[in-house]
Amino acid sequence: MRKKTDKMAFWQAVATMIGTIIGAGVLGVPYVIAQAGAGIGIFSLIFLGLAALLLNLMFSEVILRTNFRHQVAGYAKKYLGKFFFRMETASLLIGGYGGLLAYIIGEGEVISALFGGKAVVGSLIFFAIAAIILFVGIDTIKVFEFWMVGAFIIIILAICFFALPGIQVENWYYLDWSKAMLPYGVILFAYGGAAAVVPMREILRKQEKKLKSAVTVATLIPVIIYILFSLVVVGVTGLNTTDVATLGLGEELGKSFLLFGNVFALLAMATSFLSIALTIKEYFSFDLRLSNFFSSFLTLVVPLAVFLLGNRNFVETMGVAGSMAFGLTGIVLVFLFWKAKKFGDRRPEFTLPGFKITGWGLITVLLGGIIYTIIGLI
Repeated sequence: MRKKTDKMAFWQAVATMIGTIIGAGVLGVPYVIAQAGAGIGIFSLIFLGLAALLLNLMFSEVILRTNFRHQVAGYAKKYLGKFFFRMETASLLIGGYGGLLAYIIGEGEVISALFGGKAVVGSLIFFAIAAIILFVGIDTIKVFEFWMVGAFIIIILAICFFALPGIQVENWYYLDWSKAMLPYGVILFAYGGAAAVVPMREILRKQEKKLKSAVTVATLIPVIIYILFSLVVVGVTGLNTTDVATLGLGEELGKSFLLFGNVFALLAMATSFLSIALTIKEYFSFDLRLSNFFSSFLTLVVPLAVFLLGNRNFVETMGVAGSMAFGLTGIVLVFLFWKAKKFGDRRPEFTLPGFKITGWGLITVLLGGIIYTIIGLI
């Protein structure tokens, strides 16, 4: 019975991280891969997937070296000081608001495809419904999201299976080196999941030696799913791949597929929107001690304002949020890892090498991505 319980805890921990990583971000990955070319895109998925794995494992060791439970910002404050704490707080808000804006845009496109009308109207309808849910309270969202993990994977695999006959292999041969950096931010956005290591450690309490294996499995499964989904979508739609992948697939594979794929996209983005909104709201209410009303208001007003000012690009928004927010978090995690190795509170259940050269390589890549994004915005 004990072994069975231990095994269940392991897979529950794995599901927790997969649920954090796999979300609506998967819908934007095929578009950037189609634009740059399958070869460049798959390389980016593998390279950034391995980078995400290393960062997640580094954070795992930080957590196991610390007695008290924090989130990334809390560990940054403990080990690195106020500057890095503020840096991680900025990352939370940039990534969170960027994700909310992206899903407002994407939901509008999907609602327009399903029911007709202008995408901007669909976005505002979705936003109004989501705002009501957030103000009223969404305690059930976390439970719902856990069950959606399995549903997401099954639906993505079903989409891949039914789309297989439509693949044209020549679509994989296209390359455009001038767009080689295009997948970077979107893929980084799609891999964001380091925060899940904290609840994973709690699930594996007294089994902390399994945390390394659980994090490895939970990070690599999304890599495989993203590669499979992207190859299928790009193989079917090629350069006609749409920013929300299911829109283009529906146009190629018929009305029934359009309905099925876009209902999935609708639910995926809604779930991701509410999950991110809840995280930001809890930051305002728990950390800044604001009321429920003002926490909800501050969560929603920023993405709505940016949307109304004219930002309507789903993929570009995810790319900026990914390269900026998750780039900052990655840099913080490397410095955290090094600092915790020297000043941790407890002896961890596993240790990694110092990764000095690799760590500086990661910092260089992530910082370069941030600078590249800022230059692009200017």
